[in-house]
Amino acid sequence: MNLIEISNNFPTELEAVKYFEQFRWGKNPACPYCGSLSIGDRNKDLRFHCKDCFKSFSVTTNTNLHNTRLPLKSWLYAFGVISDAKKGISAKQLERNLGIHYETAWTMYHKIRDLMAIENDGIRLDNIVEMDTTTIDMSIRKCQVELKGTPKSIPKLDKEIEKYKGQFKFKEGDYKKPCKTGKQKTGGYASNLSVGGVVEREGNVIAHVIQNTSFAEMKKLIDDHVKKSRKETVLLTDEGRGFVRMDNIINHIVIEHKKLYSYRGLNTNTIESFWAIVDRQIKGQHHHVDIEYLEKYVAEVVFKFNNRKNDDMFETLVKLSMQ
Repeated sequence: MNLIEISNNFPTELEAVKYFEQFRWGKNPACPYCGSLSIGDRNKDLRFHCKDCFKSFSVTTNTNLHNTRLPLKSWLYAFGVISDAKKGISAKQLERNLGIHYETAWTMYHKIRDLMAIENDGIRLDNIVEMDTTTIDMSIRKCQVELKGTPKSIPKLDKEIEKYKGQFKFKEGDYKKPCKTGKQKTGGYASNLSVGGVVEREGNVIAHVIQNTSFAEMKKLIDDHVKKSRKETVLLTDEGRGFVRMDNIINHIVIEHKKLYSYRGLNTNTIESFWAIVDRQIKGQHHHVDIEYLEKYVAEVVFKFNNRKNDDMFETLVKLSMQ
């Protein structure tokens, strides 16, 4: 549902509330505390009152939107804006679109990513599946070493600064950050994380942040998401060390990337294409994400990839919010 449709269909908060109620209760509201159907009329604050347990409640009570202070119209707009952005948007853009504070937009976006992760947990893959890993560079700024021998004073430049003093203010700052000593890695390897993924040809994908690229970590993805008879599924991977023992648990074909990337339909191009989307969202849209929240960002890309052929992401988010 695009923004114009949302504006036309939900001109007031009441219409938005009724829309959420359809997905939670249908035509008959039920008390979320005692389950009673003996409900009073809607109050001015759009809440109901239970005649049996005497508690008041709203459509968001005991749901994934429990205790939200935002109007449900704002949630609908957020669902529409975010589901329409293939590679995501920034929290700053969501702030501008909804007219809310940045902290609220940031929290709201992460809640929506949590909703997306709920649907991802039920993904099941079979037939021809591809598995691979990728590394996410989490460093926003490279670690730099102070240059030795830099003069404390450069007369020529000092003269230029004095020339424009009072007209321009050149802000001074420490633009070289010394690396920490010891065994800590620096540069692009300072804070990298691995993500493991499995994708079904012409189907869905699943991806999670993993501790390492060992066989044990890769096997977890197969055990959790490839539920069909292993004899009816074939796994395509490269020659990575974490895939060496896959022959023991599933039909397995290795494409040696040192020699070739594709042979008569045997390749890992689908999962590689998915990694490209992940990379473009994190580096191109967000530029940097906190390690703590990387799983949430990956969940968003997975959700949108799996719903790429269906125009129901908006409604799906409403349904998930009412669980």
